[in-house]
Amino acid sequence: MKKLPLLFLLLGIVLFTTSACKKEYITNETIPNFTVVHTVVVADWTLNQADGTYTAVIKMPEIDNVSFDNDGVVVAAMFDNVNYEALPQVYDGFSYTFFYSPGFLTISVQGANGGAGSRPTGPIKFKIVLVPSAQ
Repeated sequence: MKKLPLLFLLLGIVLFTTSACKKEYITNETIPNFTVVHTVVVADWTLNQADGTYTAVIKMPEIDNVSFDNDGVVVAAMFDNVNYEALPQVYDGFSYTFFYSPGFLTISVQGANGGAGSRPTGPIKFKIVLVPSAQ
């Protein structure tokens, strides 16, 4: 008989501690990046006679005024058909950089020492990643 109140007490403690637990789900809201892979062929490069820089313009309608003002752009180039290298980058004695405006992304090539560039001799694949920013 003395064991019965003890049993009820233990059952009450178990019920109290297990019923007080509430499972919570934490969901992280992610904003997906947007990736474009574009190959620039030799004919796409144009020479700026004033400074000896070669440029290639890539149409990027994804870069609208809102993304231009708020988001980030990351560009990487595949020079060796194996690895992507983030720009800016010096490769084979030439400096590769990029700049962008609404609707366009421009790749620029000039000598690593600031001198004249050289037109790339083969196609180069560029990976362009638009990174949305939560303002």
